[in-house]
Amino acid sequence: MMKTSALVAAVILCSALDAGAHHGQVGLFDDARITELKAVVKRWIFTNPHPILVVEAADEKGVKADWDVYFGPAAVPSLRRQGFSIETFKTGEALVIKGHPATSGAPGLDVLGKGTGVVRADGRAVP
Repeated sequence: MMKTSALVAAVILCSALDAGAHHGQVGLFDDARITELKAVVKRWIFTNPHPILVVEAADEKGVKADWDVYFGPAAVPSLRRQGFSIETFKTGEALVIKGHPATSGAPGLDVLGKGTGVVRADGRAVP
């Protein structure tokens, strides 16, 4: 009985660690910094496993690039509970986005956390 309990506990622990490794974002974004973008929506990909907002923004030299905006490790059901839908963002819509930049230097932001978020041109927060 003791060996069975230990085996079950080990399987549960390993499963939990594996799930955390897949869904965790530790190290992917710099939580100590916040970058602000004035951007235009190119695509809103509202599908599982993780919806992504693709926007175009210019850097300080005026060079435009596509940025991927992530909403933490949230899936569609979680974002729906927060008020997001397939209609939340429209192609061509102007936004101001504050998020944690990708540690890799790639044009990506995560908008999960204090001081981050998406605001429409008229000042309304999204969602």
